[in-house]
Amino acid sequence: MWTFTTTIVSTLFVVLLATTTTLTLANVGSGSNVNIGLVLQGGPDGTKEGTENALALQGLKDTCLPFLPTGSGYQYKSCTPHTYTPQSETLGAYSGLIPSKTGENDFMMALGYFPSKAIQTAANSNGNKLFAIVDFEFTPPVGNIVSVMFSEDQIGFLAGLIAGEVAKSRGGKVAVIGGVDQPSVRRQVNGFGSGVKIACSTCIAYGLYSGTFESDPKLTTTVANLLTDRKVSVAFNAASIFGTLTLKNLTTQQGIYAIGSGSDEWVTNWAYGSVPGSEHVLTSVQTDYTVLVRSVVQSVLRANLTGGGTVFYGVNTDMRQSAIKLAPAHEAGGVYTKEVEEKLRGYVKDLTMGKLTTGVDHKSGNSRSSGSSSTSVQLLPLTDRSASSSPSANNNKSTDYDENTIPSSHRSEASSNKGNLDRLGRLLFSPVGLFIACLAVQTLDLIGP
Repeated sequence: MWTFTTTIVSTLFVVLLATTTTLTLANVGSGSNVNIGLVLQGGPDGTKEGTENALALQGLKDTCLPFLPTGSGYQYKSCTPHTYTPQSETLGAYSGLIPSKTGENDFMMALGYFPSKAIQTAANSNGNKLFAIVDFEFTPPVGNIVSVMFSEDQIGFLAGLIAGEVAKSRGGKVAVIGGVDQPSVRRQVNGFGSGVKIACSTCIAYGLYSGTFESDPKLTTTVANLLTDRKVSVAFNAASIFGTLTLKNLTTQQGIYAIGSGSDEWVTNWAYGSVPGSEHVLTSVQTDYTVLVRSVVQSVLRANLTGGGTVFYGVNTDMRQSAIKLAPAHEAGGVYTKEVEEKLRGYVKDLTMGKLTTGVDHKSGNSRSSGSSSTSVQLLPLTDRSASSSPSANNNKSTDYDENTIPSSHRSEASSNKGNLDRLGRLLFSPVGLFIACLAVQTLDLIGP
Protein backbone atom coordinates (compact mmCIF):
# COMPACT_ATOMS: atom_id res chain seq x y z
CA MET A 1 0.00 0.00 0.00
CA TRP A 2 1.35 3.42 -0.95
CA THR A 3 1.51 5.79 2.01
CA PHE A 4 1.86 9.56 2.14
CA THR A 5 5.15 9.92 3.99
CA THR A 6 6.74 12.54 1.81
CA THR A 7 6.87 15.45 4.09
CA ILE A 8 5.26 18.52 4.31
CA VAL A 9 7.43 21.04 5.69
CA SER A 10 10.18 23.34 5.91
CA THR A 11 9.61 26.53 4.12
CA LEU A 12 11.93 28.53 6.32
CA PHE A 13 11.04 32.02 7.40
CA VAL A 14 12.32 34.30 10.12
CA VAL A 15 10.42 36.66 12.39
CA LEU A 16 12.74 39.35 13.68
CA LEU A 17 11.59 40.40 17.11
CA ALA A 18 14.38 42.78 18.00
CA THR A 19 17.66 44.13 16.71
CA THR A 20 19.26 41.07 15.15
CA THR A 21 22.88 40.03 15.53
CA THR A 22 24.87 38.17 12.88
CA LEU A 23 27.98 36.83 14.57
CA THR A 24 31.08 35.27 13.12
CA LEU A 25 32.03 32.31 15.28
CA ALA A 26 34.48 33.56 17.86
CA ASN A 27 38.16 32.71 17.24
CA VAL A 28 37.29 30.61 14.19
CA GLY A 29 38.88 31.70 10.95
CA SER A 30 37.54 30.87 7.53
CA GLY A 31 38.83 27.45 6.47
CA SER A 32 39.40 26.32 10.06
CA ASN A 33 37.72 23.67 12.21
CA VAL A 34 34.54 24.60 14.06
CA ASN A 35 33.36 22.97 17.30
CA ILE A 36 29.58 22.60 17.66
CA GLY A 37 27.95 21.51 20.90
CA LEU A 38 24.48 19.92 21.06
CA VAL A 39 22.87 19.64 24.49
CA LEU A 40 20.36 16.79 24.45
CA GLN A 41 17.41 16.29 26.77
CA GLY A 42 17.99 14.51 30.06
CA GLY A 43 15.95 11.60 31.36
CA PRO A 44 15.70 7.84 30.96
CA ASP A 45 15.04 7.61 27.21
CA GLY A 46 18.44 9.00 26.17
CA THR A 47 18.96 8.44 22.46
CA LYS A 48 16.40 5.64 22.14
CA GLU A 49 15.22 5.18 18.56
CA GLY A 50 12.55 7.64 17.55
CA THR A 51 13.09 10.05 20.44
CA GLU A 52 13.75 13.74 19.95
CA ASN A 53 17.31 13.18 21.18
CA ALA A 54 17.99 10.48 18.61
CA LEU A 55 16.57 12.56 15.77
CA ALA A 56 18.48 15.69 16.82
CA LEU A 57 21.72 13.72 17.17
CA GLN A 58 21.29 12.33 13.67
CA GLY A 59 20.89 15.85 12.31
CA LEU A 60 24.19 16.86 13.91
CA LYS A 61 25.98 13.76 12.59
CA ASP A 62 24.65 14.37 9.07
CA THR A 63 26.12 17.85 8.92
CA CYS A 64 29.05 18.33 11.32
CA LEU A 65 31.67 16.28 9.46
CA PRO A 66 35.48 15.98 9.78
CA PHE A 67 35.80 16.97 6.11
CA LEU A 68 33.14 19.43 5.01
CA PRO A 69 32.08 19.22 1.36
CA THR A 70 33.17 21.98 -0.96
CA GLY A 71 30.65 23.80 -3.08
CA SER A 72 28.06 23.90 -0.27
CA GLY A 73 28.79 27.46 0.76
CA TYR A 74 30.45 26.37 3.99
CA GLN A 75 32.95 28.82 5.45
CA TYR A 76 34.91 26.22 7.41
CA LYS A 77 37.09 23.26 6.51
CA SER A 78 35.94 20.79 9.13
CA CYS A 79 33.49 20.39 12.00
CA THR A 80 33.80 18.56 15.30
CA PRO A 81 30.56 17.62 17.08
CA HIS A 82 30.21 17.53 20.86
CA THR A 83 27.12 16.18 22.59
CA TYR A 84 26.10 16.54 26.22
CA THR A 85 23.31 14.82 28.11
CA PRO A 86 22.33 16.06 31.61
CA GLN A 87 21.55 13.52 34.29
CA SER A 88 17.92 14.63 34.48
CA GLU A 89 15.42 16.86 32.71
CA THR A 90 15.39 19.72 35.23
CA LEU A 91 16.53 23.32 35.25
CA GLY A 92 19.26 22.53 37.76
CA ALA A 93 20.73 19.75 35.64
CA TYR A 94 21.55 22.25 32.90
CA SER A 95 22.62 25.19 35.08
CA GLY A 96 26.20 24.01 35.48
CA LEU A 97 26.51 21.95 32.33
CA ILE A 98 25.99 24.53 29.60
CA PRO A 99 28.10 27.40 31.01
CA SER A 100 30.95 24.98 31.73
CA LYS A 101 30.99 23.64 28.17
CA THR A 102 30.67 26.97 26.39
CA GLY A 103 34.44 27.40 26.22
CA GLU A 104 34.86 24.11 24.38
CA ASN A 105 32.51 25.11 21.57
CA ASP A 106 32.20 27.82 18.98
CA PHE A 107 28.42 27.37 18.81
CA MET A 108 26.00 25.66 21.19
CA MET A 109 22.43 24.51 20.74
CA ALA A 110 20.00 22.94 23.25
CA LEU A 111 16.56 21.33 23.10
CA GLY A 112 13.45 22.43 24.99
CA TYR A 113 12.55 24.57 27.97
CA PHE A 114 14.83 23.26 30.71
CA PRO A 115 18.15 24.52 29.23
CA SER A 116 16.68 27.98 28.56
CA LYS A 117 18.00 29.68 31.69
CA ALA A 118 21.44 28.10 31.35
CA ILE A 119 21.63 29.09 27.68
CA GLN A 120 20.73 32.67 28.56
CA THR A 121 23.34 32.74 31.34
CA ALA A 122 26.00 31.47 28.94
CA ALA A 123 24.93 33.92 26.25
CA ASN A 124 25.04 36.88 28.63
CA SER A 125 28.59 35.92 29.64
CA ASN A 126 29.75 35.32 26.08
CA GLY A 127 28.35 38.16 24.01
CA ASN A 128 30.60 37.37 21.04
CA LYS A 129 29.23 33.82 20.68
CA LEU A 130 26.02 32.63 19.09
CA PHE A 131 23.63 30.15 20.72
CA ALA A 132 20.40 28.45 19.67
CA ILE A 133 17.50 26.83 21.49
CA VAL A 134 14.96 24.50 19.90
CA ASP A 135 11.27 24.35 20.86
CA PHE A 136 11.52 27.43 23.08
CA GLU A 137 11.00 31.07 22.18
CA PHE A 138 12.67 33.88 24.10
CA THR A 139 10.27 36.81 24.48
CA PRO A 140 11.75 39.37 24.51
CA PRO A 141 14.54 37.95 22.35
CA VAL A 142 18.21 37.79 23.32
CA GLY A 143 20.63 39.31 20.83
CA ASN A 144 23.00 36.36 20.51
CA ILE A 145 20.41 33.57 20.82
CA VAL A 146 18.24 32.30 17.98
CA SER A 147 14.98 30.60 18.93
CA VAL A 148 14.17 27.72 16.59
CA MET A 149 10.52 26.66 16.36
CA PHE A 150 8.25 24.38 14.37
CA SER A 151 5.36 26.21 12.71
CA GLU A 152 2.68 25.12 15.16
CA ASP A 153 -0.14 26.70 13.17
CA GLN A 154 0.82 24.54 10.20
CA ILE A 155 0.80 21.43 12.40
CA GLY A 156 -2.83 22.11 13.29
CA PHE A 157 -3.63 23.19 9.74
CA LEU A 158 -2.49 19.86 8.27
CA ALA A 159 -4.49 17.94 10.87
CA GLY A 160 -7.55 20.03 10.03
CA LEU A 161 -7.19 19.35 6.32
CA ILE A 162 -7.09 15.60 6.94
CA ALA A 163 -9.95 15.72 9.44
CA GLY A 164 -12.12 17.68 7.02
CA GLU A 165 -11.43 15.35 4.11
CA VAL A 166 -12.17 12.23 6.16
CA ALA A 167 -15.25 13.67 7.90
CA LYS A 168 -16.98 14.67 4.66
CA SER A 169 -18.55 11.23 4.43
CA ARG A 170 -18.71 10.61 8.20
CA GLY A 171 -21.13 13.16 9.61
CA GLY A 172 -19.02 16.28 9.08
CA LYS A 173 -18.09 16.88 12.72
CA VAL A 174 -14.48 17.00 13.94
CA ALA A 175 -12.63 18.27 17.02
CA VAL A 176 -9.24 19.36 18.32
CA ILE A 177 -8.25 18.65 21.93
CA GLY A 178 -6.13 21.54 23.19
CA GLY A 179 -4.09 21.68 26.37
CA VAL A 180 -3.48 24.89 28.32
CA ASP A 181 -5.02 27.96 26.66
CA GLN A 182 -1.80 29.70 25.63
CA PRO A 183 -0.38 30.94 22.29
CA SER A 184 1.53 27.76 21.40
CA VAL A 185 -1.65 25.70 21.78
CA ARG A 186 -3.97 28.28 20.24
CA ARG A 187 -1.81 28.25 17.12
CA GLN A 188 -2.55 24.53 16.67
CA VAL A 189 -6.23 24.83 17.60
CA ASN A 190 -6.94 27.71 15.23
CA GLY A 191 -4.76 26.24 12.51
CA PHE A 192 -6.88 23.09 12.79
CA GLY A 193 -10.12 25.04 12.38
CA SER A 194 -8.78 26.85 9.32
CA GLY A 195 -7.72 23.58 7.70
CA VAL A 196 -11.11 21.98 8.29
CA LYS A 197 -12.93 24.89 6.63
CA ILE A 198 -10.77 24.63 3.50
CA ALA A 199 -11.17 20.87 3.15
CA CYS A 200 -14.87 20.74 4.10
CA SER A 201 -16.78 24.02 4.14
CA THR A 202 -19.89 22.34 5.56
CA CYS A 203 -18.08 20.55 8.39
CA ILE A 204 -18.26 21.70 12.01
CA ALA A 205 -14.94 22.02 13.83
CA TYR A 206 -15.16 21.88 17.61
CA GLY A 207 -12.34 22.75 19.96
CA LEU A 208 -11.64 22.77 23.67
CA TYR A 209 -8.87 23.67 26.09
CA SER A 210 -8.47 21.02 28.77
CA GLY A 211 -6.17 23.21 30.88
CA THR A 212 -3.62 20.42 31.22
CA PHE A 213 -1.04 18.43 29.29
CA GLU A 214 -0.87 15.67 31.88
CA SER A 215 -2.86 12.55 32.70
CA ASP A 216 -6.26 13.26 34.26
CA PRO A 217 -8.53 10.18 34.03
CA LYS A 218 -11.68 11.95 35.21
CA LEU A 219 -11.22 14.81 32.76
CA THR A 220 -10.34 12.40 29.97
CA THR A 221 -13.73 10.73 30.42
CA THR A 222 -15.47 14.11 30.52
CA VAL A 223 -13.87 15.24 27.26
CA ALA A 224 -14.47 11.90 25.55
CA ASN A 225 -18.15 12.00 26.50
CA LEU A 226 -18.43 15.61 25.37
CA LEU A 227 -17.06 14.82 21.91
CA THR A 228 -19.11 11.66 21.63
CA ASP A 229 -22.29 13.61 22.46
CA ARG A 230 -21.40 15.99 19.60
CA LYS A 231 -21.09 12.98 17.25
CA VAL A 232 -17.50 13.83 16.35
CA SER A 233 -15.94 11.40 13.85
CA VAL A 234 -12.30 12.64 13.86
CA ALA A 235 -10.26 14.18 16.70
CA PHE A 236 -6.77 15.71 16.77
CA ASN A 237 -4.34 15.75 19.71
CA ALA A 238 -2.97 19.19 20.62
CA ALA A 239 -2.66 18.41 24.34
CA SER A 240 0.37 16.11 24.64
CA ILE A 241 -0.13 13.25 27.14
CA PHE A 242 -3.69 14.29 28.00
CA GLY A 243 -4.63 14.35 24.33
CA THR A 244 -3.16 10.91 23.71
CA LEU A 245 -5.09 9.36 26.61
CA THR A 246 -8.30 11.00 25.42
CA LEU A 247 -7.75 9.71 21.88
CA LYS A 248 -7.22 6.20 23.26
CA ASN A 249 -10.59 6.46 24.99
CA LEU A 250 -12.26 7.70 21.82
CA THR A 251 -10.70 5.11 19.51
CA THR A 252 -11.37 2.10 21.73
CA GLN A 253 -14.75 2.92 23.20
CA GLN A 254 -16.31 5.16 20.58
CA GLY A 255 -14.65 4.17 17.30
CA ILE A 256 -13.69 7.78 16.61
CA TYR A 257 -10.72 8.31 14.29
CA ALA A 258 -7.59 9.91 15.72
CA ILE A 259 -4.83 12.17 14.40
CA GLY A 260 -1.72 12.18 16.58
CA SER A 261 1.03 14.77 16.88
CA GLY A 262 4.74 15.09 17.59
CA SER A 263 5.78 11.51 16.93
CA ASP A 264 4.13 8.76 14.92
CA GLU A 265 1.68 7.94 17.71
CA TRP A 266 0.65 4.63 16.12
CA VAL A 267 4.27 3.56 16.76
CA THR A 268 4.97 5.27 20.08
CA ASN A 269 1.64 5.32 21.92
CA TRP A 270 -0.26 2.52 20.20
CA ALA A 271 2.89 0.35 20.29
CA TYR A 272 3.06 -0.62 16.63
CA GLY A 273 -0.61 -1.53 16.56
CA SER A 274 -0.56 -3.73 19.67
CA VAL A 275 -2.74 -1.37 21.73
CA PRO A 276 -6.54 -1.45 21.25
CA GLY A 277 -7.88 1.26 18.98
CA SER A 278 -4.78 1.41 16.77
CA GLU A 279 -6.89 0.66 13.68
CA HIS A 280 -8.54 4.06 14.17
CA VAL A 281 -5.31 6.07 14.13
CA LEU A 282 -5.41 7.84 10.75
CA THR A 283 -1.93 9.38 10.89
CA SER A 284 0.16 11.76 13.01
CA VAL A 285 1.63 15.16 12.22
CA GLN A 286 5.28 14.55 13.04
CA THR A 287 7.96 17.09 13.96
CA ASP A 288 11.35 16.02 12.61
CA TYR A 289 14.27 17.15 14.77
CA THR A 290 16.77 15.64 12.33
CA VAL A 291 15.79 18.08 9.61
CA LEU A 292 15.58 20.99 12.01
CA VAL A 293 19.00 20.47 13.64
CA ARG A 294 20.60 19.71 10.30
CA SER A 295 19.27 22.97 8.84
CA VAL A 296 20.47 25.03 11.81
CA VAL A 297 23.97 23.52 11.68
CA GLN A 298 24.15 24.16 7.93
CA SER A 299 23.34 27.82 8.58
CA VAL A 300 26.11 27.98 11.18
CA LEU A 301 28.64 26.47 8.76
CA ARG A 302 27.60 28.97 6.11
CA ALA A 303 27.96 31.80 8.64
CA ASN A 304 24.46 33.10 7.98
CA LEU A 305 22.61 32.28 11.20
CA THR A 306 21.17 35.38 12.86
CA GLY A 307 20.51 35.89 16.56
CA GLY A 308 17.90 38.05 18.25
CA GLY A 309 14.89 36.49 16.55
CA THR A 310 12.88 33.35 15.91
CA VAL A 311 13.32 30.94 13.03
CA PHE A 312 10.35 28.82 11.96
CA TYR A 313 10.34 25.64 9.91
CA GLY A 314 7.17 25.07 7.89
CA VAL A 315 5.82 23.00 5.03
CA ASN A 316 7.76 21.93 1.96
CA THR A 317 7.07 19.32 -0.70
CA ASP A 318 10.73 18.23 -0.58
CA MET A 319 10.93 15.43 1.98
CA ARG A 320 14.61 16.07 2.66
CA GLN A 321 13.81 19.62 3.76
CA SER A 322 10.68 18.83 5.73
CA ALA A 323 10.64 19.42 9.47
CA ILE A 324 6.94 18.53 9.69
CA LYS A 325 5.55 15.46 7.97
CA LEU A 326 2.65 13.05 8.00
CA ALA A 327 3.11 9.53 9.34
CA PRO A 328 1.89 6.51 7.31
CA ALA A 329 -1.73 5.43 7.61
CA HIS A 330 -0.67 2.00 8.93
CA GLU A 331 -3.98 0.19 9.62
CA ALA A 332 -6.28 3.04 8.54
CA GLY A 333 -5.53 3.02 4.82
CA GLY A 334 -9.15 2.25 4.03
CA VAL A 335 -10.17 5.60 5.54
CA TYR A 336 -7.08 7.74 5.08
CA THR A 337 -7.06 6.70 1.44
CA LYS A 338 -4.71 7.35 -1.46
CA GLU A 339 -7.22 9.89 -2.75
CA VAL A 340 -7.05 11.81 0.52
CA GLU A 341 -3.25 11.59 0.48
CA GLU A 342 -3.18 12.99 -3.05
CA LYS A 343 -5.37 15.92 -1.99
CA LEU A 344 -2.98 16.58 0.88
CA ARG A 345 -0.14 16.77 -1.62
CA GLY A 346 -1.98 19.53 -3.41
CA TYR A 347 -2.73 21.41 -0.19
CA VAL A 348 0.91 21.17 0.85
CA LYS A 349 2.10 22.49 -2.48
CA ASP A 350 -0.24 25.46 -2.21
CA LEU A 351 0.80 26.11 1.38
CA THR A 352 4.47 25.99 0.41
CA MET A 353 3.91 28.42 -2.45
CA GLY A 354 1.86 30.80 -0.31
CA LYS A 355 -1.42 30.15 -2.12
CA LEU A 356 -2.84 28.87 1.17
CA THR A 357 -2.32 30.40 4.60
CA THR A 358 -3.33 29.23 8.04
CA GLY A 359 -4.83 32.59 9.01
CA VAL A 360 -3.28 32.40 12.49
CA ASP A 361 -1.52 35.26 14.26
CA HIS A 362 1.76 33.96 15.70
CA LYS A 363 2.04 36.21 18.72
CA SER A 364 -1.44 35.62 20.13
CA GLY A 365 -2.28 32.33 18.45
CA ASN A 366 -5.67 33.75 17.51
CA SER A 367 -7.40 33.39 14.16
CA ARG A 368 -7.14 36.33 11.77
CA SER A 369 -9.64 34.89 9.30
CA SER A 370 -12.71 34.34 11.48
CA GLY A 371 -14.28 37.78 11.27
CA SER A 372 -14.92 39.29 14.68
CA SER A 373 -14.08 36.01 16.44
CA SER A 374 -10.55 35.21 17.62
CA THR A 375 -11.04 31.48 17.12
CA SER A 376 -11.70 29.33 14.05
CA VAL A 377 -13.42 26.53 16.01
CA GLN A 378 -16.58 26.26 18.07
CA LEU A 379 -15.22 26.16 21.60
CA LEU A 380 -16.79 23.67 23.98
CA PRO A 381 -16.73 24.75 27.65
CA LEU A 382 -15.86 22.15 30.26
CA THR A 383 -18.47 23.36 32.74
CA ASP A 384 -18.64 20.20 34.82
CA ARG A 385 -15.03 20.15 35.91
CA SER A 386 -14.35 20.25 39.62
CA ALA A 387 -12.63 23.24 41.16
CA SER A 388 -9.71 21.04 42.16
CA SER A 389 -8.94 19.98 38.59
CA SER A 390 -6.19 21.36 36.40
CA PRO A 391 -6.22 25.07 35.46
CA SER A 392 -9.32 26.29 33.71
CA ALA A 393 -9.32 26.06 29.95
CA ASN A 394 -10.42 29.69 29.84
CA ASN A 395 -7.43 30.96 31.77
CA ASN A 396 -3.73 30.67 31.03
CA LYS A 397 -2.59 29.35 34.41
CA SER A 398 0.34 27.33 33.20
CA THR A 399 2.28 28.46 36.27
CA ASP A 400 0.18 25.99 38.27
CA TYR A 401 2.23 23.21 36.71
CA ASP A 402 5.45 21.86 38.15
CA GLU A 403 8.06 23.08 35.68
CA ASN A 404 9.58 19.60 35.78
CA THR A 405 6.50 18.08 34.10
CA ILE A 406 5.47 20.58 31.43
CA PRO A 407 6.08 19.18 27.91
CA SER A 408 8.89 21.04 26.17
CA SER A 409 6.72 22.34 23.35
CA HIS A 410 4.44 24.16 25.79
CA ARG A 411 6.89 25.63 28.29
CA SER A 412 7.84 29.09 27.05
CA GLU A 413 4.68 30.74 28.37
CA ALA A 414 4.89 28.82 31.63
CA SER A 415 8.46 29.90 32.27
CA SER A 416 7.56 33.51 31.52
CA ASN A 417 4.76 33.50 34.11
CA LYS A 418 6.94 31.74 36.65
CA GLY A 419 9.64 34.32 36.06
CA ASN A 420 7.18 37.06 36.98
CA LEU A 421 6.43 35.28 40.26
CA ASP A 422 10.14 34.86 40.97
CA ARG A 423 10.73 38.56 40.41
CA LEU A 424 7.82 39.42 42.72
CA GLY A 425 9.26 37.17 45.41
CA ARG A 426 12.70 38.77 45.13
CA LEU A 427 11.11 42.21 45.44
CA LEU A 428 9.10 41.30 48.54
CA PHE A 429 12.16 39.94 50.33
CA SER A 430 14.59 42.57 49.14
CA PRO A 431 15.72 45.40 51.47
CA VAL A 432 13.33 47.79 49.72
CA GLY A 433 10.45 45.37 50.11
CA LEU A 434 11.16 44.76 53.80
CA PHE A 435 11.48 48.51 54.41
CA ILE A 436 8.06 49.13 52.83
CA ALA A 437 6.57 46.32 54.91
CA CYS A 438 7.97 47.85 58.13
CA LEU A 439 6.50 51.25 57.25
CA ALA A 440 3.12 49.62 56.65
CA VAL A 441 3.21 47.91 60.05
CA GLN A 442 4.19 51.14 61.84
CA THR A 443 1.37 52.98 60.07
CA LEU A 444 -1.18 50.40 61.22
CA ASP A 445 0.11 50.73 64.81
CA LEU A 446 -0.38 54.49 64.70
CA ILE A 447 -3.91 54.16 63.33
CA GLY A 448 -4.82 51.60 65.96
CA PRO A 449 -7.77 49.20 65.99
